[in-house]
Amino acid sequence: MASCAILGAGSSANALSCGPWGVADAYLKAASSNRSYAILQGRLSFDERRLPRAPASNPNAAPPVTQFRASFNGVLLGARDFDRKVRADMVIEVQCMGPWCGKAKSGVEYLIFAEQRGRDLIVRFDPCAQFAFAGNIHALRKQVLDCHRGMACVPLAPQ
Repeated sequence: MASCAILGAGSSANALSCGPWGVADAYLKAASSNRSYAILQGRLSFDERRLPRAPASNPNAAPPVTQFRASFNGVLLGARDFDRKVRADMVIEVQCMGPWCGKAKSGVEYLIFAEQRGRDLIVRFDPCAQFAFAGNIHALRKQVLDCHRGMACVPLAPQ
């Protein structure tokens, strides 16, 4: 996991410091894990009102973990490419450290590393090390395919 530290204590004015983390880091983390991961590209749909929020009276009291269901529509990475269409229910797991929580948006296209836990696919969002990446999907997908095909797979985090 990417290094992450909360600087100071007791106040939401303190900063969260996270080490570098990118799609190659997530790929290598998943590949070296004793857990099973599915790598997918597509859209997550969920009720954003389910996302955790710290109480205004105590910003450090955000729940440490919040889980809820989401729908996914996209493709699954197979032996060589993203070549299997998938429609599935997933569990979004948002982790918080004090007032800092992972960010998730409904309707956004993501490149996802979903952990298989029993019958559930879990998509983890935490403040430091995401396992769902949005943005330039073409570039993210190319990085994952390079890693998957044994080409350059350069993590951002120190190894």
